[in-house]
Amino acid sequence: MNTINIYCCIIFILFSITVQNKSQICKNTPQYGECSTNSACGFFHIIGANNNTGICGFRWPTCSRLVLCNSSDYSCSQPNTTCVQHPQCNNLPVCYPVTMTDQRICPPMKNKTNLKWKQNAITVAGGNGEGPKLDQLSSPDGIFIDKKKNIFIADHGNHRIVEWKYNAKEGQIIAGGNGNGNQMDQLYYPIDVIVDQQNHSIIIADPGNRRVIQ
Repeated sequence: MNTINIYCCIIFILFSITVQNKSQICKNTPQYGECSTNSACGFFHIIGANNNTGICGFRWPTCSRLVLCNSSDYSCSQPNTTCVQHPQCNNLPVCYPVTMTDQRICPPMKNKTNLKWKQNAITVAGGNGEGPKLDQLSSPDGIFIDKKKNIFIADHGNHRIVEWKYNAKEGQIIAGGNGNGNQMDQLYYPIDVIVDQQNHSIIIADPGNRRVIQ
C-alpha cells in the first residue's frame, strides 16, 4: 500500500467515526460538481433520486472500502450509508458513508448564488508595457495578496519582487532589482513569493539560483 492510500485510509477511518451533522443536498447538480469550500469535496449523484439529486461528500475515500449497492433495489445493507455513483472508484453504484458528508468535512459554499463575475476587469499592477520601471512588469509570475489588499509580485523577467500598495500607480522593489545573480541582494528569475506577516518577512522561490530565500 503506497503513502497516498495509507493517508486516504486514515482519513476514511477518522471521518467514519465522527458524529454526523446535517448533510448538504442539492438538485440538478453535475457529478463531482463544486459544492464546498473544501476543494476535496464534490457532489455525488444519489441512485434512484429525482432531478439528479446529489449529496456533497469527500471525494477521496479508500475505494476498496466501498461496498457495492444491492443490485436489485440499489439499497445498502451497511448502516449509515447511501447508494451513490462514484465512477472514480467503481462503474457500479457504491454504498457511501454519510459520515463523509458531514458539513465539518465539506463546509457549504456561502452565498454562492449571489456571486457574479464583473464584465470589465481593472488593472491592479503594471499595464504600462514590459520594462524595468516601477510602473512596469516583465513576465510577472507568482503573487501574494495580504490583508490590506497589497499585492506582492514575483517580477520574473526583472529578477525582483515588487509590492504594489492597494490602488497604487506604481510598485516598490522589496527584494532583488540588482540584475540577475546569486548574491544575497540579487534574484534569478523568481517565480513565487509568500509573505510571512507574523514574522514580517517574505519567502521567495528563486529557481535560477536553485534556492528558496527568506
